[in-house]
Amino acid sequence: MKRTIVIDNVCGWPNLTRMPDGSLISVVFNHPSHGEAEAEVDCYRSDDEGATWRYHGTPAQHDPTCNRMNAACGIAVNGDFLVLVGGWDRRPAKGEAVPPYEECNRLPAVVCRSADNGRTFKVSPFHYTVPGDDHVLVPYGDIFRIGGSTLACACYTVTKDMEYTRSYVIFSDDDGFTWTRHGLISGNNHHETALWFHDKEHGIAICRENACDRLDQFTTEDGGQTWQFDQQITCPGILPAHVMKLDNGQLLMTCGVRIQGLWGIGVSCSKDGGKNWSRLRAICNFGELKDGGYPTSVQLDNGEIVTHYYASGIPFHERYFVGQVKWNFGEVFE
Repeated sequence: MKRTIVIDNVCGWPNLTRMPDGSLISVVFNHPSHGEAEAEVDCYRSDDEGATWRYHGTPAQHDPTCNRMNAACGIAVNGDFLVLVGGWDRRPAKGEAVPPYEECNRLPAVVCRSADNGRTFKVSPFHYTVPGDDHVLVPYGDIFRIGGSTLACACYTVTKDMEYTRSYVIFSDDDGFTWTRHGLISGNNHHETALWFHDKEHGIAICRENACDRLDQFTTEDGGQTWQFDQQITCPGILPAHVMKLDNGQLLMTCGVRIQGLWGIGVSCSKDGGKNWSRLRAICNFGELKDGGYPTSVQLDNGEIVTHYYASGIPFHERYFVGQVKWNFGEVFE
């Protein structure tokens, strides 16, 4: 297991994607704050399985007094790299006072589409809104191909005081060019959802519960149109999750651990598609922090797992960064 700092002086919220050409792209928020400035997400690329990283492209530039953050990423059926990214208004220039979040507004998301593996993008409006929900949809996590030209992306809405949230899955039936329908995962204060579809009908959604910051799991049997609560899978202080399938057939869940004195990144696996999850294990420990987590993982051809996360600092490196753990399943679970 090897732990390194790979992108320094950025807050992060990374989203890691393995590209069709075998390279890795990590999409990160490029300012060292919790969204408290004019900034946007950037693509960083590795051509050597995560050994080195370099700036590669920017999906969407921010407008003045705004930022572009809160991203969902994935590969379209035609091979294009998609980034759906939201944002905030009333974001100050560097050095200016930061207004409270309740005085700011979330920006409608944009769809960023790249035909050259994340170097350049065409940007278009997201457009879709949920009937009866007046709040802006915020994209999150991975974009999934679930059959034909249909893509699925988790989004959430949140009240301006950030006290109440709803979790949705939004669908495109034309490979991500337009997004036209949705399914409600939870209307009971969940958000930041990790999706996994076993096939075009069956899937799971692991959602952050907003009141006490635990992870709850929901299931669908109709392709995401309807969802049912399944089980609580962590205690409070474990949030949010990322889910992927490993080459051994098991599901891997990575998650942030935000328990005082135990801050870090945890991992769990499931041999039965999410019906049962193993005891949580740690792959890195931050000690005492004010901000960090949000892991995302991919698996390489040699079986190694690459996990990215962000942190506000560790001893001897007291500023924001994106960290990386390269590890093997057998080191942790067997």
